[in-house]
Amino acid sequence: MDPSKRHHIPQHFTASGVVIWRQHVLLVHHKRIGAWLPPGGHIEDGEMPEETAVREILEETGVKVEVICDPLPDTGSTDGFFLKNPLCIHAVKATEGGQDLYHLDLAYLCRPLGVGGHGERAADSGLPPVKHSEEVKAARWVSLQELDSWHLAGNVREAVDLAKVRLGLSGR
Repeated sequence: MDPSKRHHIPQHFTASGVVIWRQHVLLVHHKRIGAWLPPGGHIEDGEMPEETAVREILEETGVKVEVICDPLPDTGSTDGFFLKNPLCIHAVKATEGGQDLYHLDLAYLCRPLGVGGHGERAADSGLPPVKHSEEVKAARWVSLQELDSWHLAGNVREAVDLAKVRLGLSGR
């Protein structure tokens, strides 16, 4: 899209996590939006975006994750350092408190912790158990093969497709 044709509305930074494991993606059903999307939320004061994604995934689904990122140089400095690279940065129009705005979302590619013999037991399906919080209507692992039959929020299909490419998974 031509950026000059965008809505000229306020913007909030958010961070989310695209978690793909065993041909499933972790999604939450957002109460206000009424659609499925990766867990995420607003970046809190003093929080780095990748920390927001990890925190929000845990709060909304109970799944512990880590961000997948290419190695970055360690500057050895707290005054200047590298942040983990997001999978993508995308804009989604939202309404909060009756006001339209863009969520400028830094979407991170994540993987669950504690699976594959590293601590916590996964469910019989091999997928980490999910417990949704009061913040979301529901949370669950959705098969990548069935994703097109789900009511997804804006940009979700495209973000999942980007994640699949990054992970070397076959097409749609």
